[in-house]
Amino acid sequence: MVDHVKTVATQAFQVWLKADMRELGWEDGAINVSGFVEPFDTWADMTHLASEESWEKQPRAIAYFCNALPDLEAIPDRERVEWTAESLDRVRRNAITFLNGDIAHVWPNARGPEGNFRWELLADAGCKKENAKLTGERLFDTQFWVASVNPSDRYTLSLPGSLIYRISPLDRTYDNLTIAGDWTDCGFNAGCVESAVMSGMLAARAISAAPRFDEIVGYDHP
Repeated sequence: MVDHVKTVATQAFQVWLKADMRELGWEDGAINVSGFVEPFDTWADMTHLASEESWEKQPRAIAYFCNALPDLEAIPDRERVEWTAESLDRVRRNAITFLNGDIAHVWPNARGPEGNFRWELLADAGCKKENAKLTGERLFDTQFWVASVNPSDRYTLSLPGSLIYRISPLDRTYDNLTIAGDWTDCGFNAGCVESAVMSGMLAARAISAAPRFDEIVGYDHP
């Protein structure tokens, strides 16, 4: 499985906004878009989570963006800490460039008079005193971004011919051992929360004979 099932690094960032989507210029409803542009081709409107978070003044919109992060050349283990920090900075630069440019295609009103993103639209979750001095692009530092480059964080791909090499949570090759995760052979072999849940339920069955196969929605036992 290690030899044949491949992974890819990913990048993501999230912003909390003081304006709602209609004020930003988005005229349709809440949406999840993929296939937009590089370097962030996926946008999800996650405004519905605002009421679940702890804010003194609730943001009016929340947006998540993500995509693959192209690998650079291999990094020796002794340099991995620096490499991780550099990858995180690369995502930050990508996000700022994206907000200053391509986001105007879906949020036309987020563009300021000089053509760049209106950074004052960003809500500050921490409300730290030192953040009050931030202006322009530095306001992005109050938001969230991540570079999933470490081996355990990478996204597992479903490449042609690779699925037969995935190990099932039901595999009995080793005593007292089962596995769970969206990277296993779980009946829905794609990187998503649904496959992770299915895999966890199969692992539970391997341990305790429950739940029944017909209780695992979407699983077609051979």
